[in-house]
Amino acid sequence: MSDQQSGDSLTGRLAASVRGWEVAWRDRPAAPFEPRRWMVPAGVALLLAAGPLATIIGAKIIAGNARADAAQLDKKLAPRIAAAKAAASDRAELIALLRRPGLGQVADALARALPPEASVQRIERNQAGLLEVEISTPDPDRIRAAIRREPALAGLRDAGQRQVDVMMVVTFRERAR
Repeated sequence: MSDQQSGDSLTGRLAASVRGWEVAWRDRPAAPFEPRRWMVPAGVALLLAAGPLATIIGAKIIAGNARADAAQLDKKLAPRIAAAKAAASDRAELIALLRRPGLGQVADALARALPPEASVQRIERNQAGLLEVEISTPDPDRIRAAIRREPALAGLRDAGQRQVDVMMVVTFRERAR
């Protein structure tokens, strides 16, 4: 292929142009260093690098301030949060107590269930809110059967018995749910 044919194509013309720049660059006279000539490009390069760097630094400062504010709020609101948790716990205990039958209802159920020779010695709720009943009777097995038959007393379980004079005192406790 001749130079004439390669010069007519786009690639040939581009190659010739590059060769011309190479020759012009190589043959140029050495210029003395001029700081003013490089100030603008250097400033632009610094600004281009400073933008993302400033964004990163600013984001870190803002995030640090947000963390400090959140820690301060947590410290300030800790008593309120603890009080709210305690109130919710107390509310749940109160609701559980209100759903259980009252002592009057338990006394009525015991009156229906117990044989005539048995007598109730004590009915109370302990600190956990669980029902405790003591019944004196000459026959503890008969009392246990009577308690199992009464639906209102279904949560009571035998917790022991002791001898008192001629009677046995049987203790029943409600089991924790």
